[in-house]
Amino acid sequence: MSRIVKWIVSIVAGAGVLGLLLFAFVEGREELAREREREAPIKVPPRISRTRDGGVAVTIDHDTQLRMGLETAALVSETVNPEVTAYGRLQEDPGASFVVRAPITGIIRAAASRGWPSLGESLSDGTSIGVVEPRLAPIERVDFVTRLSDARGDVEAAEARVSAVRATFERMQKLNADNKNVSDRAVQEAEATLRAEEARLAAARRNVAQLEAASSNQASGTSPISLEVARGGEVVEILARPNESIESGQPVLRVARFDSLLARVDVPAGQVVDRNATMARIVIVGQEAQPLTGQRVSLASSIDPTTLGEGFVFRLIGAPRSLRPGLAVIGYVRAPGPSQEMVVVPYSALVRFAGKAWVYRQVSDDQFSRHEVAASRTTAKGFLVKQGLQGGERVVVQGGQLLLSEEQKSQIQVGEEAEKK
Repeated sequence: MSRIVKWIVSIVAGAGVLGLLLFAFVEGREELAREREREAPIKVPPRISRTRDGGVAVTIDHDTQLRMGLETAALVSETVNPEVTAYGRLQEDPGASFVVRAPITGIIRAAASRGWPSLGESLSDGTSIGVVEPRLAPIERVDFVTRLSDARGDVEAAEARVSAVRATFERMQKLNADNKNVSDRAVQEAEATLRAEEARLAAARRNVAQLEAASSNQASGTSPISLEVARGGEVVEILARPNESIESGQPVLRVARFDSLLARVDVPAGQVVDRNATMARIVIVGQEAQPLTGQRVSLASSIDPTTLGEGFVFRLIGAPRSLRPGLAVIGYVRAPGPSQEMVVVPYSALVRFAGKAWVYRQVSDDQFSRHEVAASRTTAKGFLVKQGLQGGERVVVQGGQLLLSEEQKSQIQVGEEAEKK
């Protein structure tokens, strides 16, 4: 009897364990199903479709457009004259630079009231940057003495000539007054000779005074001469520094003003420009939204070997002071021929992708299609496009990059959908 009870208890216990295992298995499957459901990708209504011409269209409802800050505008057409595109660089205007040169041979000393100028520093007109302490060799001192002696001799000779000519003039005046024994013309010639000799005497005396002053200063060596920037500007070259010996006429400093810049542009070989064109549009590369006006100065003095075309030099009008020589520029020079109709695409409408420029055209109220544009020229308003777009079409001018992001999302697969593929 006890054995039967044991068997019954064992069977019941086994059935209980089996039931628990079965319950755990079922519960585990249900938990796994719930976990997969939680990890499943969120199904988003498709926003990508195809247009009638086979292009890709992005669908964005009105509320989402407001949240994205999407804005559209109608394209406008503009009649423009034909132009030739020329490439070049900015150049410094030679008339806007000034070189400070040493007035005498000597040693440079910095000014006590200020430090020596540094590159990029702005100096005003008449700024004194230092002095040059004179330095004369013995032979130069002897030369000063010789020149001074010669000048004093010239003064004595001039004084003698003036005395002789004056006596002659006074004698002729008396003879002329005494019954015209000497003609009036002879008196006038004698007076002219006297005035010429007096002028030579005055010049000789001034020469002596200058040589005496210079000789005194140079002999003492204690009268430095100031280095002044006659025309101010920005320091672009420092050619000498304090405590250096320098020769007379040697450049010390160069300053330049950048409110007047030149642009040299070269027309590609084979292109023809209007010979009577006096103005051109100059665009700094990277600053297409701010074109400048160039006034023709002259033809370039040489031919660029890379383009082999004609070169032109234009002076920029109203150029910002931040521009510097060497910047790459594009010049649009008037070409012969009739005017053309082009569409102006605002700069804000352009989207850069895959090395190309695109705009999103508004296909309907909630659909936008990406369209490649090839800019022919630029203006202050935007790019000028010949083909592919028409005046009156609406394009996205704010939020185009967000539309591109939505378009790219359609190419991303996640979860089980990516595994299936």
